[in-house]
Amino acid sequence: MTTGLNVMVVDDSDDLRDLISMVIRRHPHGWRVVATATEGREAVDEARANQPDLVLLDIAMPVMDGMEALPLIRQAAPGATVVMLSGYPFETAGRGALDAGAHGYLEKSDLVKSLIPRLEKILEGSPRGA
Repeated sequence: MTTGLNVMVVDDSDDLRDLISMVIRRHPHGWRVVATATEGREAVDEARANQPDLVLLDIAMPVMDGMEALPLIRQAAPGATVVMLSGYPFETAGRGALDAGAHGYLEKSDLVKSLIPRLEKILEGSPRGA
């Protein structure tokens, strides 16, 4: 079990960003949301400033999408595990995200019921959290 992680949540939906942040804050082993962002450019700046351990990064966002931001975030916070989030199934967007350097991929439809267990599996090395 991974304890004391600093997490950054990046999504253009205020409601989803708030929901994910709430779930993270309730993690029994002290995970903390250290930054949030609404688009990729802002996410790169926040990653550089906060050096999170884990970044949850939406793929589809305005200004700069998650796929564009991914390599920049990996440069800005080289120690971070980056997990892409999308409403699209793995077959549609997940493989491309992993090939581009993401450590994991989660479909948004699964987040509420299984976010924490799936993130823990990704942190252990399973890219789809299965």
